[in-house]
Amino acid sequence: MPIPVTRAPRRWPAFLSVQTTPPPDLPTTAGGLLRALTRMSVPAIACGVVVSAVAYLAQALIPLALGDLLDAGLEAGLTARLLPGLLALAGLGLLGSLAAGLEDATGMGAWASAWKPAMRGAAHRLGLRSRAVTRKIASGDVVATIDADTDNIGALMYFVVNVIGALISVVAVGVLMLRASTALGLLVLIGLPIVLALVGAFVRPLNRRLSAQREGQGRLSTITTDAVAGLRVLRGIGGEDVYSARYTEASHRVRDAGIRVASTQALLATVRAGAPMVFTAVVVGAGARAALAGAITPGQLVTFYGYTTFLVGPLGVMAELIQFSTRAWVGARKVARIEAVAPLTDDSGVVPGARLDPAGDLVDLSSGVVLCGGCMTALVCADPARAAALAQRLGRADDADGLVTLGGTALRAVPLEEVRRTIVVSGAHAEAFAGTLAEELLGDEIPLSGPRQTADVIRSGAVAGAHGDAGPAAGGGAAPLTAAQRERAEHALAVAAAGDALDSLGGLDGQLTEKARNVSGGQRQRLALARAVARRAPVLVLVEPTSALDSHTEDLVARRLREDRRGLTTVVVTASPLLLGRCDEVVLLAPVGADAEPDGEADAAGAAASKGTTIPAADVRELARGTHHELSGMEAYRAVVERGVEAGGKR
Repeated sequence: MPIPVTRAPRRWPAFLSVQTTPPPDLPTTAGGLLRALTRMSVPAIACGVVVSAVAYLAQALIPLALGDLLDAGLEAGLTARLLPGLLALAGLGLLGSLAAGLEDATGMGAWASAWKPAMRGAAHRLGLRSRAVTRKIASGDVVATIDADTDNIGALMYFVVNVIGALISVVAVGVLMLRASTALGLLVLIGLPIVLALVGAFVRPLNRRLSAQREGQGRLSTITTDAVAGLRVLRGIGGEDVYSARYTEASHRVRDAGIRVASTQALLATVRAGAPMVFTAVVVGAGARAALAGAITPGQLVTFYGYTTFLVGPLGVMAELIQFSTRAWVGARKVARIEAVAPLTDDSGVVPGARLDPAGDLVDLSSGVVLCGGCMTALVCADPARAAALAQRLGRADDADGLVTLGGTALRAVPLEEVRRTIVVSGAHAEAFAGTLAEELLGDEIPLSGPRQTADVIRSGAVAGAHGDAGPAAGGGAAPLTAAQRERAEHALAVAAAGDALDSLGGLDGQLTEKARNVSGGQRQRLALARAVARRAPVLVLVEPTSALDSHTEDLVARRLREDRRGLTTVVVTASPLLLGRCDEVVLLAPVGADAEPDGEADAAGAAASKGTTIPAADVRELARGTHHELSGMEAYRAVVERGVEAGGKR
């Protein structure tokens, strides 16, 4: 139970609250993105500027109060004339302390007001367009962008608040100095821009070197994340030395880029610290000369010294703004690059009134392959990657890949949400997510369980260690399932022969760790199959759903899948005889060469051309069609199937 350490307001300002609504779309250029985030941050910046200005002004006026107090003491001694100065000095100290306490809170509010929409916008865009984003941007670079670059954008707003407050105080100090001594005031007003220009001269090379370092950091993160994801495979093939060499080489490049950046940053830090000190010495020297000439009082000399010492802070903040604006610009370009990635699919081609016939034939117009509705059909190809690409096309993974119809209606003619409800594609790689087993199988049909407590995570790690990374994980307080939901989940697990996974996790409320690492590879594949079966989609497309299973389990899955999907359209990409023997029909595909164009493809292209539709060239063509028994007499078919048996080492 959380222990309160202080009173908290019942209602926080919007810029200090956690937003639960979807983030707004952000511009796709660095400048536009920074302008949009600045507009979103105006309330937080305004609040922060007021507090920052009060804090700076309280500090700036202390030298004035101290100088007046000194002059009063020199003129009248220890009399009542010192009381107003003492009260003013105490009041300014108290006001400055209170304002400084609030300054951090309002400054962090300005930081969060830009960081939150940038981070949430990039993460939301990644969630919606993950395949499109990762095609163009390395995964490590994406992680670095969301983690570090969005933070730099927020830091820019933090320093904007401080710089505006600093500028207000500098203007106030300049006015006070002009009133006391025009010459010294002009010295400050003229010298300040010169100092800022000197600091700004180092911005451009720092910008170039920071960009190079960020690119290197992104590539290094990609190497690291790839190694973590495939650590077991890496160890299995003995690739640790190769990975270590690649990582070391990339790390050295990042180190060298960091050294080049560090030299520029060190020079900038030197100028940032040295320029105000030199400037202070010049002002104090001129003030001392004026005091000796009788132009100003001793108290005013102390005041001028205090002013120039105070100006070190605002000048340092302005130099930091220059540095962080460089980082924020680099970060904004990275975030804008994610925002600019176009989706692979959209609803721009939706035809009002168009409806899919779930029982109709599924036709790929690019290759001319027709898959009969209500049947279980297998796709066999000498190049499995091309058959898998056809399977992705059937589920409308990318509108640019080709045109597919279901029951005579183009998939692009209906909303994407309807396509996803009607056609489910389960890829060759068994993706799994952390959460309860019920959540894995039923998805958004059930409410997500609450966050796991630290004790649960520690207990899960201890159990996993005791069971060799395959033990049950403690649950996280999942909502109870209805009888119908429980029955459907258990039925899907039975179809996929995944009862052992159910037992090892301790039931449907058992927890899967990240990427389901607490179950075996075969169990993970069967859980992915069970998840697809649980959807009860009218059209189900499976890519190598049993490649990690032994022969007995594979035959059991094939028989149960055939029975469960009877009367529904099922497409399986496989070369397994056990699965092929259960299918109503098998389509043998052949890769299309540069000089080959199947008749079906030519007919489909001609029909589409008459409708003004462009169909990309197919990468496969239909070579033969029939049952597994009928095609077994073809040498080309036997070669593919026998090669699959040899590769599997179990069929």
